[in-house]
Amino acid sequence: MRRTLLRDPIFIIGFVIFASLLLLSIGNTVFRDGQVDQFLNRYSDEGRLIGIPPLEPSKDQWLGTDRAGNDLFQMMIEGFKWTVGICATVALGRMAIGLLIGIPLAFRGARVNRLFKMVLDGFLILPISLLAMMMLFPSFFFADSTVVPPLLDRVTLQLTVFVALGLPAVTLYLITEVRQLLKQEFMIVAETLGGSVWHRTRRHLWPHLVPTLVIVFMQQFVQTLMLLIHLSLFGVFFGGTVFLFEGVRPTLFEWSSMFGFYFTQFTATTWMTNHMFFVPALGLSMLVFISNLLTSRLERAFRLRRQEAVVTEETMSQVEAAAASLADPFTLVHTNHSTQLKKPPPSI
Repeated sequence: MRRTLLRDPIFIIGFVIFASLLLLSIGNTVFRDGQVDQFLNRYSDEGRLIGIPPLEPSKDQWLGTDRAGNDLFQMMIEGFKWTVGICATVALGRMAIGLLIGIPLAFRGARVNRLFKMVLDGFLILPISLLAMMMLFPSFFFADSTVVPPLLDRVTLQLTVFVALGLPAVTLYLITEVRQLLKQEFMIVAETLGGSVWHRTRRHLWPHLVPTLVIVFMQQFVQTLMLLIHLSLFGVFFGGTVFLFEGVRPTLFEWSSMFGFYFTQFTATTWMTNHMFFVPALGLSMLVFISNLLTSRLERAFRLRRQEAVVTEETMSQVEAAAASLADPFTLVHTNHSTQLKKPPPSI
């Protein structure tokens, strides 16, 4: 599979763009302490005032500035690691807990699984975005910026809510996948030979489950990103929302929070200054596109590897059958299935 991905130019391009943005964002935190330059006014070469925030895109500010004069390009670079880190943490948390619950239940009887499925099926029809908004709204709106709780407490609570809301769907999916693998012939043979649950899981189940987990991770990554975007449109920003005289403001400028914050200013500004909204909107669209692109290429690589394994197994079966044949023991079977060469017996 690794060879297939290294030979896939689409996967390489998407991965390089993703990794470059992540390295730039981490580098801005390491070397500049996460600072974002602020430009209050724009002057001409003669020293004459020619613009005030929000400044339009120019050669000095590639993406312009917002109303506070913050450089949008630097804000996008700084906020990328937050958006990716949030989505990756939630996806990993859902998968880890789902595996801890799903694998033991998959080894239980069908009656226990049916009961567990009946309990969790009701959670699948509930809108996650509305549930998250109702759960987070009372605790993440602050009328005074001086009484905001520590960032670690806010982030931990919000990540816990995100993981819990998506856990039923992930757990049910993993249980279904594990039970399908348990019905395969190699798992039945391992059980017949007396392999323990831990041995069967570690030696036989886990290698076949890894491709599924990679795809589930990418899907949960995109789903968490969409959840962040939906909440930001309702004014529920990640890390909390502060009420100000002129409206609401996020406490942490990651991409989805920027999108929701500048969306409220979209109709209140002229067309030329609407770049404040278009910049995070295009950035989020690009991130969703790259994530879906990487997911599709990974699925293609796993599918090709599975097909190669099937062809190899069929080839070996034919070779063994020809070698064990008593009718014509001198038949040589090529691995390309095209021709068969018969070697005549030596003359005595």
